[in-house]
Amino acid sequence: MKKMLFSLACGLILLSGCNQPAAEKAAGDGCCGISKDSMQIVMNIPMKIKPESLSAYLAAFEKCRQGTLQEPGVIEYETFRSLTDSTELFLFERWKDTPSHKAHMETPHFKQYKEETTGMRDTTFSKKTVVTYVCPAVNP
Repeated sequence: MKKMLFSLACGLILLSGCNQPAAEKAAGDGCCGISKDSMQIVMNIPMKIKPESLSAYLAAFEKCRQGTLQEPGVIEYETFRSLTDSTELFLFERWKDTPSHKAHMETPHFKQYKEETTGMRDTTFSKKTVVTYVCPAVNP
């Protein structure tokens, strides 16, 4: 019982450090008063590629990945295949902050990737992208 109470008390102490004024919450700021723009951004982007385009898509992604890994704000930038469907891919991106991700979208290697992969996605696939903001003060 003492261990459970101690764990509960520790959890409450940690959570109490994340209180923020209502004005900050309304403005979209995150935990501990840090704006979302300065938080890490983690993205999981599911997609399905047309079977006849899969090898060309993977080659274009790899070229983009090589350039992306040289960018100062990137932490992770990978693609994973589904175990049950080789044409179902999951792009996984983790960035230092939102401005780093926005800068990535303007790089020549990303623009080339977008151009090279136009029309390769299966548009009937409907899984949603998941974007998560990570508060560095809480998750160092």
